[in-house]
Amino acid sequence: MLSLMDRVQKWEAEHRDCASPQIVMDCARAALVLSWHAEHGPRCRQYLAALARVSTVLD
Repeated sequence: MLSLMDRVQKWEAEHRDCASPQIVMDCARAALVLSWHAEHGPRCRQYLAALARVSTVLD
């Protein structure tokens, strides 16, 4: 089982590329991805995927 820090490092590696069409699976990961990609603008697919995930939860 991965520790929390190991999990965060794994997620950071998985979501590093702004052009990658990753799907953000849960709110915890979405929150981290939003913080990592917050200033990248509307072309950042990671940010848009995370924002869509959080927005779905809020509906």
